[in-house]
Amino acid sequence: MKNKSIISILLLGMGLGCGFSSCEDMLTTNSDRKVYIPAQDTLYTYWGIQKCLQNIAERQVILGEVRGDLVATTSKVTDSIYAIANFENPQDGDCRYLKVKDYYAVINNCNNYLANADTMATSTGQKIMIKEYAQVSAIRAWTYLQLVNNYKEVPYYTEPLTSLEFVNNFDFSKEKNKINKDNIAEKLIPTLEKFVDTPYPSYGSYNNGAVDIHSELTMMPVRLVMGDIYLTSAKTQEDYAKAAQCYYDYLKATKGFLPPFFAGIVKATTVIDGNSSERYIYNLNSSQFVQTDKPSTTNEVITVIPSAGNKLYGNILTGVCNVFGWSTSSRISTTGGDENSTEDTETSTSASVSVSLNPEMKEVTGSNQFWTLCKAQSYVVFDEQLNEAEYYEGAGDARQGALDEIGDYGYFVIKQCPNYSFSYTYPVIYRKSLVWLRFAEAINRAGFPSYAFAILKDGLCREYLPVYTTVQVPDKSQPGTENEETGEIEYPMKDSTYYDTQNKNCYYINESEFKLAQNTPYLEFTTEFTNGSGEDINVVGVHAKGCGAIDGLKDTIYTYKRMVNAKLPKKDSYVQEDTITAVEELIVDELALETAFEGNRFTDLLRVANRRANGAEWLADKIARRGDTGDVNVDYTQTPEYQTLYNKLLDTKNWYFELPAYK
Repeated sequence: MKNKSIISILLLGMGLGCGFSSCEDMLTTNSDRKVYIPAQDTLYTYWGIQKCLQNIAERQVILGEVRGDLVATTSKVTDSIYAIANFENPQDGDCRYLKVKDYYAVINNCNNYLANADTMATSTGQKIMIKEYAQVSAIRAWTYLQLVNNYKEVPYYTEPLTSLEFVNNFDFSKEKNKINKDNIAEKLIPTLEKFVDTPYPSYGSYNNGAVDIHSELTMMPVRLVMGDIYLTSAKTQEDYAKAAQCYYDYLKATKGFLPPFFAGIVKATTVIDGNSSERYIYNLNSSQFVQTDKPSTTNEVITVIPSAGNKLYGNILTGVCNVFGWSTSSRISTTGGDENSTEDTETSTSASVSVSLNPEMKEVTGSNQFWTLCKAQSYVVFDEQLNEAEYYEGAGDARQGALDEIGDYGYFVIKQCPNYSFSYTYPVIYRKSLVWLRFAEAINRAGFPSYAFAILKDGLCREYLPVYTTVQVPDKSQPGTENEETGEIEYPMKDSTYYDTQNKNCYYINESEFKLAQNTPYLEFTTEFTNGSGEDINVVGVHAKGCGAIDGLKDTIYTYKRMVNAKLPKKDSYVQEDTITAVEELIVDELALETAFEGNRFTDLLRVANRRANGAEWLADKIARRGDTGDVNVDYTQTPEYQTLYNKLLDTKNWYFELPAYK
């Protein structure tokens, strides 16, 4: 196949394979929207782009997780997943998850739309195409970012590929116009920044044959795509500040404080042969992965790539379920009136996907490294009556409930099958906790590590921050007068201002950072960041979602000094860069705890490694420790499993897949 013409691979896949949608698929909207452009039905081209996204949705999770440190392969693993997980550089086209053409199918359909949409067309005084144009621009930019993360450097096109002569001579290895992490902001941001305030197109909801999915849930927020691009390409504090501003602007515009979706721990007593023992039961709130209504202040999910309920309605995204050990099946049913009736009756069709446990299909599961990290955390319950915290000794982080032990079959990842049923709105591309953690990553590198830690521990709102307080004190630089009754010298009073951290949740915010923040627009926490008022403010940090009552002055374990000191290298003196690196390690851990198995892990590690001087060693060590149980009596770095993978990942070429070359 590799020596054949690329016509069948690129032309069909990129230009024709998913350019249009039928009235019977999941992209049919419940909307009265009409497009007044006679030459092209750009609305159907737009939905064709959405269908193309479905073709790369599942590999977003597979490629992002099996190459990370939180997933381990099982004895049932296929050759394809094993090769990806162990960085054996499988060839493009060797499996369903390695088809670069599917990314370019999205891009070429976007290019086609952008080249032909009439952004000046108006109806009732409104430019009717500009909202779709903004979304298509965001989708194209997001897709290029995925290509750069997976392939390092790829051909960059903004014009639709329609020439057969061009297609016949297309060779990835020879194209000179390339996009990579160093120029991605230069190439993509100028188009995106025009649309930061452009509202979403309004299409109501989609029916995928099984459920109605609000159209807004499928939109790519321009500011978040821009933030990810800046964060990936950043080299200076100013670059990280640009990323931080994008995330901040999105959170402010959407009142993006975290909703109360927490994992929990319950103490339970088990009695065996008359002997009782205490154990913990972990409950992960997985409702966020089945959200079908529009994003809101009370919802966690922002963007998804939805699945259809049956092939008649589009692509059924069951691949991730299957790889993680869930068997899937779909069915379709039709109901209608009596065929012998003389009256007109409507016929309705519905579809559904069901899942069942299938240990024989489980190719991957949670790694020892994931368990080790979870167990290293401390879960806290605050007793309001006793006004003290209770620590559940040995319980760890409640988010380990993402892995559930099912009978004798071992542990299964339940994020892919929340509530043990199929989710039509998975994979999740953006959710609020992820945005806050990327915001923390950006402001930390921009020079505000204590603010970044606040996102983990307490959450950020103006009520939690220290203040400058002015009080009256004696001015002893002025002449005093003697009090005739007491004989004491009394001085004139003057104003004195001090940095007041008393009774402030974020008491650990560094004063020098606080001063700089007063003139930093992305650290101005206005009312949009406050949930509630007075004593009923409910703003939380991301770490609390798995570790309970760690906020404010109640906690004595998860504190800024303690956690940073644990991550600092052992040496005599420290500079701010050391603190920033230590906080970044805490953010990397939190990304693992909060977003495990969702498709982000490898690109998170890649992004951090690419900015560090010892990045290759750091990433190699992280991923090679998949099997590390954390046993202090075992030096895991001396095992063959560790050394083989570590040495392979020291070569950064092995971090990326190779583009196909055609002759």
